[in-house]
Amino acid sequence: MTAPTGGFVVGGVILLLLVVLGFGAFLWRAYRLYRYMRLGRNEARIDHPWRRVRDELIVYLGQRKLLKRPYYLRGLAHAFIFWGFLIITIGTVDLLIDGIFGFHLPGAGSAVFAWTIDLFAVLVLASIAVAAVRRAFFPPPRMHVALDGYVILGMIALLMLTLLVFEGAGLSAGLLERGYTPPPIANGILRSIFSRDLAGVVFPVAWWTHVVTVLAFSAYLPQSKHLHIVTTFPNVFFRKQTPRGQLSLIKDIEQQETFGAATIRDFSWKQLLDGYTCTECGRCSDNCPALATGKPLDPQRIVLDIRDQLLREGAALLADPKARTTAPAHWSERKPEELWACTTCAACVEACPVTIEHIDKIVDMRRNLTLMEGSAPPEAQRAMTNIERAGNPWGAPRESRGDWARELGVPTFAENPNAEYLYFVGCAASVDSRNQKVAVALAQILKAAGVSFAILASEETCNGDPARRIGNEYLWQTQAQRNIETFAKYRIRKVIASCPHCFNTIANEYPQLGGNYEVVHALQLVDRLIAEGKLKIARGTAEAIAYHDPCYLGRHNGVYDPPRAVLDAMPGVERVEIEPYHRERGFCCGAGGGRMWMEEKVGQRVNHRRIDQLLATNSGATKVASGCPFCLIMLEEGVGAKGVQEQVKPVDVLELVAGRLQS
Repeated sequence: MTAPTGGFVVGGVILLLLVVLGFGAFLWRAYRLYRYMRLGRNEARIDHPWRRVRDELIVYLGQRKLLKRPYYLRGLAHAFIFWGFLIITIGTVDLLIDGIFGFHLPGAGSAVFAWTIDLFAVLVLASIAVAAVRRAFFPPPRMHVALDGYVILGMIALLMLTLLVFEGAGLSAGLLERGYTPPPIANGILRSIFSRDLAGVVFPVAWWTHVVTVLAFSAYLPQSKHLHIVTTFPNVFFRKQTPRGQLSLIKDIEQQETFGAATIRDFSWKQLLDGYTCTECGRCSDNCPALATGKPLDPQRIVLDIRDQLLREGAALLADPKARTTAPAHWSERKPEELWACTTCAACVEACPVTIEHIDKIVDMRRNLTLMEGSAPPEAQRAMTNIERAGNPWGAPRESRGDWARELGVPTFAENPNAEYLYFVGCAASVDSRNQKVAVALAQILKAAGVSFAILASEETCNGDPARRIGNEYLWQTQAQRNIETFAKYRIRKVIASCPHCFNTIANEYPQLGGNYEVVHALQLVDRLIAEGKLKIARGTAEAIAYHDPCYLGRHNGVYDPPRAVLDAMPGVERVEIEPYHRERGFCCGAGGGRMWMEEKVGQRVNHRRIDQLLATNSGATKVASGCPFCLIMLEEGVGAKGVQEQVKPVDVLELVAGRLQS
C-alpha cells in the first residue's frame, strides 16, 4: 500500500488531523466504557498467565468456538471476516504511516504480504455477502438483526473494495512506489480495467475513501454492537481459568453484610465486560433447555440487560458514586422466575463464541434473592431446610444414610480407617430407593475389582451443591466444612463419587475451603479397571443402548469418553447417540441448578423434551443409560409420563456393568 505522491506535506497534515479525530473519538469513547466497567467490584483474573496466552491463540485468533458444529459453515464466514480484518488492519497501519511519515512497515511490500492481504480482501467480501444474505433472508431465531449490523458490514465491505480499487488504479497509473510487489487481483484483474488517465483520478479518490472509512469505522465502533471486535481480546484473556463447575467463593461470609448481585455495582468488572463483548448472535439462547421448553429464561437477554443498564446509568454513577442504581432491568421486565428457570447446565457457556460466563451472573443474582430477599421458591426453601436439618434435600433421617449397605458387608471408615478410597455415596444414592440400586451396583463392582474402599454412612452429609446453585452460599459452606472436617478426621485423600454433582463439588469447589482430594467419578474408575484387566465383563443379551450425557459430568468437567468406553467394553452392547444432542451439545435432564427440587409450571418439562429427542433418533435403543442419579430420576419420570416405559428403560451405566460381571 502507498499514499498519493502529489502534495505530500499537505496531504500528510490533513491525514494526521483525520487520524487524530478518528482515533481520538475512539479512545475517548473507549475510556468512558472502561470507566463504566470499573464501576463493578474488583475481581482477580491474572492467574495462569500461560493458559491465558494459549486461549488468545486458540480461542481468539484461532476462532475455535466459532468453528464448532453445528455452526461450522456460518462460523467459517465470520472467521474469514475476523482474520481478514486483522490482516487488513496491519496493512492500514502501514498505509497511515506511509501517508503521514513517508515510510513503510518492514515487509509491507513483500510478495507474501501482498498476496495475503489481497486474498483475505476477497474472502472478506465473499463472507460479507454470505452474512448479508443470511441476515436479510435466513436470520437465526434469536439473532438481533438491526441496521447497526448492516452499517458495520457495509463499512468493512467498503474497506475491502477501496483497497483493491486503489491498488489496481495505482498499478495502472504507475503511482505505486518502485519495488512494490503487485498483488495478484489488483495486478491481474483490476489493473486492466483502468486506463492510465482514469486510474490517475480513481487512485486518490479510492485511497482517501479507504482512509476516511477506516477512521469513521474507528469512531463509530465503540458505540455499536460490534464493539466485540475490540473487547473479545480482553474478554478471552480474562476468562475463568478455574474449572467451569466452580462458582465464586464468598470469602469471610460471616462478616459480609450483603450477598449476591442486586445492582450494577454488585457485578464484577469482568461480568460487565461480558456485556460489551456479547455479539448478539443468540447461540446461548438457541442452546438453552429452559428457553427451548417455554420458560422465561433467555441467557442472551440477561447479558444484554446488564449491559444496557450499565450504559444508561454509567454516567450518573461516575458523576456521583453515591447515586442510586436500580435492580437489573430483567428483574422488573420478566421477574425473578427467569433466574429460577436456569438449570446451570452450561449449554450457554459452551455455545458462546466469545467466552461469556452466564451462570456466574445468574447464581450471583440468585444469591441476592435467597440470602437478602428470602424469596427462593417454596420447594427450594423446603429442600434447603431439609439439608440444614437432616443433611439431605429429601429430609430422610441422617441415621438411615448407610442402610443400603448393611447387607453387602461394605465397611465404614470408622470400621476400616485404612481404606484407600472413600465412596462418597451422595444424598440420592443414600436415600432414594431407585438410586440405592446404583450404589449397590458400584459396591459390587469395587469388590469384584479388589478396590479398597469404605463409606461414611451417617457421618456423610450433603455436599451442598443444591444449596449453592440455589444461591444459599452460607448453607453450602456449612455443609462443605462439615464434610471436610470428617474427611480430615479419617485422613481421606482419595474419593469416588457416583454422582456428577458430588464429583464436581468435591473436586472443584471443596479446594476453595481447603479440601484438596484426588476425586474420580465412578465411571472413570470403572473404565480404568476394565483397561487394567481388573474387571471382566461377560457377554450379555445383544441390545442397543443410548447414552445421555449428564451436564455436570460432560460440559462442566469434560468427561465424555470414559462412560462411552465402559459401554463399548460390554460384549453385545451397541452404543448409540441421541443425535444431534450429545457430548458438548447434550440436552439437560432439567434437574441441575437446584431444579430437582423446584416445580416446572411453565411450558414443557425439560426432561420430557429430552425423552422426545431420544425417541426421535429411531435408534432402536431399548435402554437409555446415564451416570447421574438426578438424570436417572428425571429420565424415569419422563418415560413414565410419555407412556414409553416398556419401550425404553432408563438405567445407570454402573447397573449395566454390575449385571454383566464375570466371576
